[in-house]
Amino acid sequence: MSVTHRSISVATEGSFGSLVDGLPSYSGLTYTSIPCERDPIIVYGDVVVSERNDARDGTYSLPPEPDTVWSGGSRVRRRTGTVEIRLDLTTVGSSVNNYSSNYLGELLGAGFLTQAGLTHSDAVTSVVDVNNFTPTTTSTNYVTGSIIGADLGGRAEYSSVTDNNVSGDISVSPAFSSSFTGTPTMRLLQTWYCPTRDNLGTTQHSLSFRVDGVDFRSYAYGCRLESMTLSLDNGRVMADLVYQAAIIQDDHGNAVGPVEPSYNSGAPCFFRGSYVVISDAAPTSLTDVGSTGDTLGRISLDVEDFTLTITNTLTPIGHSNSILAMRDMEVSDVDVELSLTVTTPNTTINNDFFNRQLRQVLVGFGPIAAGQGGAFMLPAAYLTNDPSKYDPSGNDIVRQPLTYKMSRFGGDVADTFDVYNSPFRLALGKGS
Repeated sequence: MSVTHRSISVATEGSFGSLVDGLPSYSGLTYTSIPCERDPIIVYGDVVVSERNDARDGTYSLPPEPDTVWSGGSRVRRRTGTVEIRLDLTTVGSSVNNYSSNYLGELLGAGFLTQAGLTHSDAVTSVVDVNNFTPTTTSTNYVTGSIIGADLGGRAEYSSVTDNNVSGDISVSPAFSSSFTGTPTMRLLQTWYCPTRDNLGTTQHSLSFRVDGVDFRSYAYGCRLESMTLSLDNGRVMADLVYQAAIIQDDHGNAVGPVEPSYNSGAPCFFRGSYVVISDAAPTSLTDVGSTGDTLGRISLDVEDFTLTITNTLTPIGHSNSILAMRDMEVSDVDVELSLTVTTPNTTINNDFFNRQLRQVLVGFGPIAAGQGGAFMLPAAYLTNDPSKYDPSGNDIVRQPLTYKMSRFGGDVADTFDVYNSPFRLALGKGS
């Protein structure tokens, strides 16, 4: 063995840990090689052991007891740990309807629930105002809580549906810009979201990963998303994903070498030709809105950089039935933090921290077209720092650092789909 070219592939599991007769198995799983950065790909995990601290007659120690099960009279190898992936958000392109069979959809589905728009695009019949419009298709194609977007004045703009039954019109918040006129083409994106109400703690599925290289192969089973960080690499939106694995095993005897990645046909998301928008007033938060969705105005911020971090607290549902030592891993808590670097300080928000002011925060990406673009949103967010404390340390321009956390949101009218009133949303462009 002399080279370290390697790849990592992903498959959705039909059941947590892909157990067959009590042991994990890759039989029946279909893996897709992910176009991600090579460096974080390693042979993951550490063995789990019970140390022997027996009484003894000298200064020596005893081999630990591996925490595992027996099969065929022998101990089964078992490691646990995390799987790390770094990749950009290249979308599916115009010819693919959604992300249900796509590696991005599989990766995100291990940490969130999702809702795809019930159509891919819609020519707006008429614009009522910057918060309301009349669709050509039936209004119920617009799922309440989902993110939609349009190319307005050559820039990608996004908002979220708060009501899809206003006498056949659609209400959104925060508002589109004054370029929202005429009959623009609306893009209905696929939205991933933190669940609320009856779906607390749930995700779409668990994952299995396969690491391939020259003379080595490893599998990780029962994987759920522990954290996701979105940041910028010269404008390109990068996602750093960390998954907790219930079990990791090697299969070096069946190594075939690295597998060429499968690329999406869309475009990478770039922090260019788009806006960072906050609402001009507080969203409905601590009480459900009832029969009227929020329709808040917008404040556009000049932002040069951002970092978004979502951290899932994963709690195993422990049992002794299998080698996994758990029946599942549930998301018992979610923490979302967004840091923005504003280059033109906005005095309107200077008192937001001391007033405990909530605002909607939406960060968009370009380009926007069929199967392209994306955005993420905190429908109700509060500041954890004082925005009137500017940062002059760069010796060039004064910056205004902002750090937001998600709060409860109640500004969407109830829908048959559970994305409404979700506290965090991430959306990517879907095709026809």
